[in-house]
Amino acid sequence: MKKQTNIYLIVLLTGFFSYQSLSAQNFYKEKISRNQYFQAGLGLGAMYADNSGRFRGLEVKTGPSVSFAYGRKIHSNIDLRTNLGYQRTQSQDQNYFSDQVVASWRGSGEAIGSKNNMIYLDVMPTLHIVGSENHTQRKRVNLYIGTGIGMLLNFNETTTIDANGSETNNRSHVVGYIPVRGGLSYRLNLYTDIALEGSILITFSDELDGNVGFNRFNDYPVSGQVVFRRYLNPIRGME
Repeated sequence: MKKQTNIYLIVLLTGFFSYQSLSAQNFYKEKISRNQYFQAGLGLGAMYADNSGRFRGLEVKTGPSVSFAYGRKIHSNIDLRTNLGYQRTQSQDQNYFSDQVVASWRGSGEAIGSKNNMIYLDVMPTLHIVGSENHTQRKRVNLYIGTGIGMLLNFNETTTIDANGSETNNRSHVVGYIPVRGGLSYRLNLYTDIALEGSILITFSDELDGNVGFNRFNDYPVSGQVVFRRYLNPIRGME
């Protein structure tokens, strides 16, 4: 009986000290802030362009939009991130536009239709409204916004019309842009956020859609995505 009691006592003491050791390790692990993150987003995009339709009335066609980003905290409220993304857009159908507009584009050789496959890369600082010194101190809900500089590669298929009918051309176009992004994030757990994020790429060109001068501004791709963000562990081998 005494032998069994000693065995139970040893088991309990072993379990207790193991628990204390594990708790101490977890406490130490969380004291090391996870200042880096990776995120992926998926959603829909469109483009403010000459042949895309009335953007103000949401009379535009949407296409898929996907992005990936790597970020690093450089201040309690600021991180620096690199974004890589893809977006597909297309113009409105020809019968959407009036006969006068179609005739004008036919005479000037502007594209009445376009399909765009855009790949973009940019770098930007992001300001979080509520800052934190450690990933464990993140607020449940937070707002963020940022801007920077980037380059966009557009693989474009344009359709023009003349007296002989329609003609399709393929070309590529590289243009610089200023990204403006903002979002509302929600903390799912200690290491993961989900966010609703909107972006507009303010390009320096009016030629992405193959049509120039019909609208007041240059061509601006826009998108809305659901984003998942994971904070990365700085210590190798520790989950």
